[in-house]
Amino acid sequence: MDLQIRNALVVDFDSLIFKRLNVGIKDGIIAKLSQSEISAKKNVDGQGLYLSPGLIDCHCHIESTHLTPSGFANVVSRFGTLYAVADCHEIANVAGIDGLNYFMDEAKNSPINIFFAIPSCVPATPFATSGGKIDVDDVKKLIKSEMVLSLGELMNVMGVVNGEQRFLEMIKIAKEADKRVNGHAPHLDLETLRKYKERGVEDDHESYGYDEIKQKLELGFFVFLREGSTEITEDRAYRVINEYPDRIAFCTDDKTVGDILNTGHINYNVKKAVKNGINPALALKVASFNGLKYYGLKKNSEIKVGNVANLVLFDKEFNTKTVIVNGKTLKEQKVISVKTPDFLKNSIQVKTPFSIPKIKNKNIAIKVNDGSLITDKLTVEPFEGEYDTEKDLLKLVVIERYGHGFSSACLINGFGLKKGALASSLAHDCHNIVAVGTSDKYLAKAIEKIIEMQGGQVAYDGKNFTVLPLEIGGIVTREEPQKVAKMVENLKLAAHKLGCPLKSPFDMLSFMALEVIPHIKLTDRGLFDVDKFTYIGDGNELSEGR
Repeated sequence: MDLQIRNALVVDFDSLIFKRLNVGIKDGIIAKLSQSEISAKKNVDGQGLYLSPGLIDCHCHIESTHLTPSGFANVVSRFGTLYAVADCHEIANVAGIDGLNYFMDEAKNSPINIFFAIPSCVPATPFATSGGKIDVDDVKKLIKSEMVLSLGELMNVMGVVNGEQRFLEMIKIAKEADKRVNGHAPHLDLETLRKYKERGVEDDHESYGYDEIKQKLELGFFVFLREGSTEITEDRAYRVINEYPDRIAFCTDDKTVGDILNTGHINYNVKKAVKNGINPALALKVASFNGLKYYGLKKNSEIKVGNVANLVLFDKEFNTKTVIVNGKTLKEQKVISVKTPDFLKNSIQVKTPFSIPKIKNKNIAIKVNDGSLITDKLTVEPFEGEYDTEKDLLKLVVIERYGHGFSSACLINGFGLKKGALASSLAHDCHNIVAVGTSDKYLAKAIEKIIEMQGGQVAYDGKNFTVLPLEIGGIVTREEPQKVAKMVENLKLAAHKLGCPLKSPFDMLSFMALEVIPHIKLTDRGLFDVDKFTYIGDGNELSEGR
């Protein structure tokens, strides 16, 4: 044998108990399970430790970590996540199928198995300008890849329910290829949810509470319990694991690199499940076996002779002690870097000098609510100029960055800046440059810095810049994860020093141009009423391309 794991508490998913065994591994495959000593070239001591198959994140957006796929893998593997299904609609919005292909190539060189869900809603709507799109023909091409396990979350619920042709075609293509169809169904009424399911959607991760999760399970959905940076599952909901032990798995959806380093990855979901009374063996089943089986990866899902030796040793608190990938310890894995293509290194196509757009409608402001991405429409009393820091009325601008020259501006309340500006090229979903500031001069300086860096996030205090460079597509970087986490924290502190009271200023800023989250947002084409799904005013908000 190449490797023996000695005296480990091996999880048995049939009986939901742990058995003390020695595990022999040869050529990356589990070759022997025995209570007796196994002769091997190398030995790993598993005394008092749980041995589990590698954990799977059933739905995530890698770009939320600000890292490339290999960078993401290097972080999450430390916590026992050896499989992930990534819906990379952010890079697809920047660069379409070429951006996705780059991510898929990059993922091949990671120490874990990163699979992909084909983004189904790129761009999310026709009301903002993206750099790429994914259409039915792209789905036909991508679905053939062994790295693709599903059609990504169908966020346009009503488009699916109402039978919009392109979505029905995408679902049909996925079904014919025997791939999964991922859902996105938050807070739907029963009838809409039932119709959504009948169209062929198979799973959902957009639930917080027990009642909503149970309703989806009763309708036949497979459910991923989510623990991200901002979206979490309530403690009470974890009891559905006991009620539906074969139809629950785990995901993170969106979790920052700092939060992963501080709290863990899918092993955090396991800890939370056990804390809420779930049998540790069952919690590991939900974290590995259920999701792996759901996605057709049964050869990876159990510790049995003949299965792949992607294994994790956990202590009793589910902290990782040893990670084994293809029969070798994680420390032995080699990662080969993939060259970044020029189209992703030069993705910010804003001509300089540029001008900060004027606000067309000064009667309305976007009102930000801390802790929620839902914004309100605030009626504003007339005042001179475009800024009133005393009343926390600042200027929000969106600069289209793919070379078409669109731009827009509006008033915004809630960022609380007393001076300076914040800017970001990471701005869902189209990733145009979004900025908020206390003067046109400060806004221009912050945006110019984004252009100079070819993407990133900036806090500018009038003299100094605090930055996070995101040089790949303007949304991810090759920097070391710990350094990225530190820069993210420095940006947050810099924004707070400028007067911003928000818990996560740049996370909030990055969603101010997303025209599918109620109630009012600003795209590069104008101020947008999400509820009415139209621009505010009689088209006056639409800026002309230059």
